[in-house]
Amino acid sequence: MREDGVLAPGVASVSIGSAVLISLLALEYIAVAAAMPTVAADLDGYDLYNLAFGATVATSLVGTVLGGWWSDRSGPRAVVVAGAGAFAVGLLVAGFAGDFRVFCVGRAIQGLGSGLANVALYVVIAQLVPDRIRPRVFSLLAAAWVVPGLVGPLLTGLIVERLTWHWIFYGVTPFVLLAVLLMAPALARTRPAGGARTLPTSLLAWTVAAAAAVGILNLVGARVSPTAWALGAGLLVVLVAAARHLLPGGTLRLGRGLPSVVATRGALGGSFIAAEAYLPLMLRDEHGYGPAQAGAILAVAAMTWTVGSTLQGRLGPTADRYRLITAGAAWFTTLMVVLAAGVALGGPGWFAVACYGLAIAGVGLAYPTTTLVTMRLSTEAEVGRNSSALQLAEALASAVGLAFSGVVFGTLYATHQRAAFVGTLVVSCVVGALSVVAAVRARPAAA
Repeated sequence: MREDGVLAPGVASVSIGSAVLISLLALEYIAVAAAMPTVAADLDGYDLYNLAFGATVATSLVGTVLGGWWSDRSGPRAVVVAGAGAFAVGLLVAGFAGDFRVFCVGRAIQGLGSGLANVALYVVIAQLVPDRIRPRVFSLLAAAWVVPGLVGPLLTGLIVERLTWHWIFYGVTPFVLLAVLLMAPALARTRPAGGARTLPTSLLAWTVAAAAAVGILNLVGARVSPTAWALGAGLLVVLVAAARHLLPGGTLRLGRGLPSVVATRGALGGSFIAAEAYLPLMLRDEHGYGPAQAGAILAVAAMTWTVGSTLQGRLGPTADRYRLITAGAAWFTTLMVVLAAGVALGGPGWFAVACYGLAIAGVGLAYPTTTLVTMRLSTEAEVGRNSSALQLAEALASAVGLAFSGVVFGTLYATHQRAAFVGTLVVSCVVGALSVVAAVRARPAAA
């Protein structure tokens, strides 16, 4: 057994347990995205379509901040358990929902749980996995998306068409709890970080403010009225103010080093979610795809993400990780521009699937690399906080991206359907361009 592999002694339980948990989170993410048009139609929730995604993002902000502090303070074991438990409860609420508002509440609980669990997993890896093995572990976690990416859309389509979409949620719940049991040996070896700070009340207050702003922003984002837009502008100001307090100093002005690494991660996340939330709906409306066929775009994206992540995992310890982040962001953004042009010109559905898949390979290169670089730039007492900063930036940027794409979609969809989908892709391209600018500044001045 290789001593630098993911199954090395002391690393295997971390690798296997994390991969199983990530696989289940990935399966649910892909299934929800593929099934959302059906859920919205069944529960008459098109006016709250954005909120079904935005509620998850909003509460994940709270989970991420609490999870980072809690993991540093008391160790990540309890955080993983609490996060998985909350996620399971959210699945049950969404699964049994008979009203779209209740469904959104379930999605919000899922977001809280995933925020807690995801950041805690990073702390587990930072504590138990040597730096030389971490790129391979992150590749494994990306590979954990492959089976869900292949099976998820087809399984979702079959469940929606032959059973009911409700099973997509409550059917997964037992397996989430089983994943925590599989990870128990690794969690037992984790520890609190020495010197971890107390969570400031002001930081928690800004987190709650940001979460509320994200939720309301996605609620009003699709409303077409001057009042809604004025409210949205005010909420964006709140988010910018919150970001200044929640993210590392200099993130908004793209300071060299960690601030720009965090900004890159946020912009990449905001870019692809602004597009991905509407791509299955676009394939259904523009090309007549059924749920299983429309979900193919998510399946292909999961596979190409894994290809990109596997490539970065095979690079040696001397690889220039900062250049890799820039290359991944530039590749993704360039192909998103191509995709937007293709949709505007009425290109076939297979072109959209292929182009988006190729674009996501760039995210696969950059995403795990931002995590690896962040760990290298952090002390042990900072790992939880800085790992949570990555996810906070992603959540905040995703909220802004979804809000803008929601405004575009809500304004145009009723009268200019194709233009509505092109507009969401344009939003994605603009945010993606910001990720390239940030990536260029990710290298510390002394590096």
